[in-house]
Formats: sequence, structure tokens, C-alpha cells
Amino acid sequence: MAEAGSNWKAGSFEEDLAQARKLIQTAAKSGADAVKFQTYRPETVYANNAGTSNYLSKHGINTSINDIFEHLSMPYEMIPELDKYCKENKILFMSTPFSVQDAKQIDPYVQLHKVASYEINHVRLIEFLAQTNKPILISTGASTYDEIDFAVNLMRSKTKNTIGILQCTAQYPASIEALNLLVIPQLKTRYNMPVGLSDHSIDPIIGPVMAIGLGATIIEKHFTLDKNLPGPDHRFALNPDELATMINAIRKADQAKGSGIKEVLMQETELRKFATRALQATRDISKGDVLREGHNFEVLRPGNRIRGLDARFLSQVNGKKATKDIKSGDGITEFS
Repeated sequence: MAEAGSNWKAGSFEEDLAQARKLIQTAAKSGADAVKFQTYRPETVYANNAGTSNYLSKHGINTSINDIFEHLSMPYEMIPELDKYCKENKILFMSTPFSVQDAKQIDPYVQLHKVASYEINHVRLIEFLAQTNKPILISTGASTYDEIDFAVNLMRSKTKNTIGILQCTAQYPASIEALNLLVIPQLKTRYNMPVGLSDHSIDPIIGPVMAIGLGATIIEKHFTLDKNLPGPDHRFALNPDELATMINAIRKADQAKGSGIKEVLMQETELRKFATRALQATRDISKGDVLREGHNFEVLRPGNRIRGLDARFLSQVNGKKATKDIKSGDGITEFS
């Protein structure tokens, strides 16, 4: 999932729509399966006069949180336009709702829903999303197992549809050492459902690729057209080249996992036969000769010669008799 977040905001409605379309084009071109926005009304997120976040102030953002959400709230009328443009670009449209009202607006246009980390205890939102009978992803930034249990159990009590969980660190940007990716296999075991990573680190490779190796099947990452654009989400988002690099690495990492069954692969068969050691004659051996290691045979790589018995049968062959003539270099294939 390529997370556009609030990075569609550019100015007027027409400028915002054009920016959002560029983001959709970028996500599609980069190979993402979905592009995700956020849908909210400021009055249904924070309490009145909620003030300024110390966290945001440290990053030079001193505007009140109410004003920030007012400025970045996506007009509902943009939603069908973005969904239509996503369809034209063959990429899945998603948007995270922050209230039941928001969810009602986006539900006709999305195939799956996502619960944001800070909405994990939003009972009414979870109840509504559950009754849509669509797959739901739950992000778990700044959450405890008790809180995740609550959301999952509430969801499971309301729907039989697929639920997925995203490991997430609610820090923007998140430091590599704070990603806590070893939680991923624990989440899979505890909840027996698909698990992924919502990654807020600025590195395009480390978090996503390691998460795939630990069993993640969903990756979400913020992206932007330009990290220097004004707004809270641009500075920790990937640029278009980084997004494409990340997605390519994710696809290859997923391929590299293989089947999980230790077996001789088709790609290994030729060299296995050529190079794995076997019991090979070091001089011509006649039928009836005693087979003696170091005298007339050794444990060698056969190359293109007739391959002998595997070297692990050395003790069974040593001291026995040849049952046929064997040319020097060929393998011992039978004995008595």
C-alpha cells in the first residue's frame, strides 16, 4: 500500500485533485497494489481547542492540531474522483476513515478498510466497519496486546471477513531501532491472521524487506512527489524513485522466501550431480577386485563421469568386491 496520507494537499480544490492524481499515477507506475488516502472531518477527530502537540512543535509545526486537521481534511466530493482515477490506472483505491461518518462516505468506493493506529479503540467505527463485510486492516502503533485483543475480538464478534494486523511504530519518522519487527511473528501466532508492517521509517529497504522475511504479507509506506513540499507527512515519506525501489525489493524478497520446504531445487540438479562427492575409481577396476579406499577408489567429485554411490555409503563399500569392470574415473555403482 502506497500511503499518500495528506500529501495530496496543494492549494485550491483543483490543485489538490491534480496533486492527488499525480500521487495515484506515481503509485501505479511504481508497482503498488493500492494507494491510500485519509478521510476525516476535523470536528470528529479532536476535542475543541485541543492545542499544539509537543511532538509536532519539535519538528517546527506550531499550528494547533484542530487547524492542521481542518486544513488537511479531504472534501468528500474528491473521493469518487480519486476512485475513478485509480480504476483508470489499475490500482486499488483506499482511504482510512476516522469516524463513522467518514466510513459511510468511503465505503461505496473501497474494497477493504483500514483502522488507523489511534482509532484502535474507536468502538463505533470498528462496529460500523465490521458490518460492511469487507476485509479490514488494523494498525497497531502505540498499542498494547490488551488493546489489540479488544479491537480484534470486537471485530470478530461482528464479522467473519478477513482481518489483518499491521505492526506499526507511531513515530514520524520512526527510527530503525524502534521498528520492533520481531513482533510480526508473535502477532501471527497470537491472532492467526495476516500480518504486515506500516512503516514510518525513512529507509526504503530495511524495514519492509526484513518484515517480509519475518512473515509479513502487507507493507504500507508513506510516499510523496517531493520531500520538500509543505505539510507534515512529506519529510518522512519516500520519493517516487525510493517507492519504486522499495516495491521492487519487496517483490524480490517475497520470491526469495521460496516454499519453506528443504529440497533439491530444479536449479540445483545439474551441479548437484556434477559436484557432490561420490565413490569414484582412481584406477581401472576389474570385476571381483576388492574395493579399497586410497588404493583403487576415492571420495571425489565426479564431474561428467559416471557418478558413483554417494560418499555417505563409504563404509559400506570399502572392503567389498566390484561386481563389474569399472574404468578409472567412473563411479562405483554396485558391489557385493
